[in-house]
Amino acid sequence: MRAAAAIAPLGALVVASALTAGCGDEFSALLDSFPIALTRAPMGGGMPGDGALVATASPPGTPDTKFPMLFSTGSALTLLAGPFTDHPATQKEGFDLLDPTNDALRGSFRNVSLLKLPLSPAGDGSVLPGGILGGDILRNYSVDIRFGATCPDPTAVGFCSSVTFWGHLGPDLGFLEDSGYAVMRFSLFGGGEVSAAGDPDFLGQRGPLVLQPTRIVFRACAAPKPFLPTDARDLTCCQESDAERLKTGVDLALMLDTGVGPLVLSRSAWTRVLAALAAQSDPAAMPAEMPGTLDIATWPTPIAATWSTIPRFALVDNETGGGTDPGPCVELGRSRRIEQVVVAVQAAEAMQMATDVCTLPCDNDAREPDKSQNSAAYLEVNATIPVAIIADDEPYLQGLRFDVRPEGPELDGVVGAGALGRSRVEIDYASDSKRAVFSCEQSVPRAECFAAARCPRLPNVGDMHYCFGLPKSGRAQQPCAPTCQ
Repeated sequence: MRAAAAIAPLGALVVASALTAGCGDEFSALLDSFPIALTRAPMGGGMPGDGALVATASPPGTPDTKFPMLFSTGSALTLLAGPFTDHPATQKEGFDLLDPTNDALRGSFRNVSLLKLPLSPAGDGSVLPGGILGGDILRNYSVDIRFGATCPDPTAVGFCSSVTFWGHLGPDLGFLEDSGYAVMRFSLFGGGEVSAAGDPDFLGQRGPLVLQPTRIVFRACAAPKPFLPTDARDLTCCQESDAERLKTGVDLALMLDTGVGPLVLSRSAWTRVLAALAAQSDPAAMPAEMPGTLDIATWPTPIAATWSTIPRFALVDNETGGGTDPGPCVELGRSRRIEQVVVAVQAAEAMQMATDVCTLPCDNDAREPDKSQNSAAYLEVNATIPVAIIADDEPYLQGLRFDVRPEGPELDGVVGAGALGRSRVEIDYASDSKRAVFSCEQSVPRAECFAAARCPRLPNVGDMHYCFGLPKSGRAQQPCAPTCQ
């Protein structure tokens, strides 16, 4: 999608968004069209791996005075470290973003309306950020984040992270699904008045600071059973209630925060995840919990937590709509079953044979039983995923829940950068229809990361479509074999 960026001259600065172009005290931003390298905070909790995303910043025009700046989709406002005050008020400040390898200037932000507040260490406590780049700036762009790309330097250890700012994301949903991208549609939550004072008006008077909505919440299915499209099909999915019966995993609502490392879950959500894992696994193989703390840069003290892992989770788009939403785990199961049908049809086509394999009745449209429902797009991450478990009444979690309600769901936790493995996402804040476009890095095996685009139903024999990263295929040519009596 972004091949055109390669023709831009190296180091050239361009306005990356239709923001006010800087006169007087108006906000302005100047960014180049190349990826800005990010470093990573440690995961924390004694867990290995990369955690929160960290940019390298400096005060305007002073690259010798660098400081780490968390890149946080979960922070509603951009912050700089400063002393505590009883009456916080916004200030107009600026900063530059630098390449951490050679200090090259990659972006300049000027006259940013921000707060100066004390910031806490992140990760394992070894990274003390000098600032946080938050959602108030990010919401003006389409932001491409690579969590675990192969490093350009072949001698580098591990993987490399980066962010690229774009003014907009042009392709429509149909193009993106044909290209194999898992598109998650979302609304922005949060915002409203806070106790800090906002910018002064032309008379110098300050009112309460009003924040714009910036919170992104995804539907997730935690700890579903492992799956391959070659698995034997369960033919007992005969009616709508069977889709619920056959689902595996736990439905969750998770807020995206790239300024946090692990998957953060409430104790009640973790209890449900453990029950799902126990139904699938040998009890002796259940994940253990280790005591520790969760360090959040915007929280004044370490949060009491226990740490563990889960083997997989999936972010799942809402395909059926709010009125008939069966939950992300049901929609994940439906997408998996439909992929099995596509694989079977393609195998028959490759051998020039007819096939009567069709979608199961529980996956068909109740109004048109001869046609399947659309399968939902999803991103599945399979790895040893770190989880920090905190109390349901933890003020940090309660504050996030309060910010999302009543328009949004009750949050079960947060999905951090370290939980997203080797996936990649372009968060399109700038379009009227907000969307997060997920994919996996090239050559990453399905056993580690898999992005499945939405697969729309095909109404007629002879219609063709791309689904599940497979060649174009169509419906079964023969009448469906009966699977339910």
